[in-house]
Amino acid sequence: MQTVLTAYAEQGIKLAIESKRVKHINFRIKSIDEAPFTSLLSVSYPMRMPQHLLRQSLEHRLAWAIDCQQKQRKLKELQAKKPAYINDVKDLANLTLESNIYFEGQKMTVQALFERHFDNSDFSKTDIPRTLTILYKAWLTQFIQNRQAFWQDKVGQFASKITPYTMKTRWGSCSTQAKTIRLSVWLAQFPPDCADYGLVHELCHLIEPNHSARFWAQVARVMPDYKHWHDKLKFGDL
Repeated sequence: MQTVLTAYAEQGIKLAIESKRVKHINFRIKSIDEAPFTSLLSVSYPMRMPQHLLRQSLEHRLAWAIDCQQKQRKLKELQAKKPAYINDVKDLANLTLESNIYFEGQKMTVQALFERHFDNSDFSKTDIPRTLTILYKAWLTQFIQNRQAFWQDKVGQFASKITPYTMKTRWGSCSTQAKTIRLSVWLAQFPPDCADYGLVHELCHLIEPNHSARFWAQVARVMPDYKHWHDKLKFGDL
């Protein structure tokens, strides 16, 4: 057992092992800041489980624990930064013409984006929150018009209506009964492939309404590289 404990410690993973009145062994991992440890793996196992089976379970879980640790570290690093993207109308309130924003995955100032889309070069009196929301919504509206039929054919499901929406906590939503889909206008900040993924995700919910293995299999069938774009949205990787 000591060899297993050492293997975890060398990876910066602290173990908290406890026997409980449970039927199966359970693993839970979370980030901690207790040098030299960066993760805590809590393990609860049945009181009658032999020690050699506990040791084997820990050995088999080491690679999984390291993978979780790396993902948690990446998420922690991203959360430590101020999100580069906007996902709430309130985020627009303090923007100035010199503020950096994103459009189609490209970083630029608000003024540069406005100059790209409007003839008037004097934006000093422009209502930035309203204008920026309109631009993002217009982009997503055009995207839907261009990509809806393509992805519907690929997925094999057809939405009765797909509309842009100013969402706060989601990139999309759908009603399986009405077959309507809403996509977040904030998708316009990311590379267009992220919006493709968002649309595919919601269309696949018309087949599988939950996030089961069958659902993700449908997404992978249609968009094999979906995880790359999924992670960009999940981690705000612009």
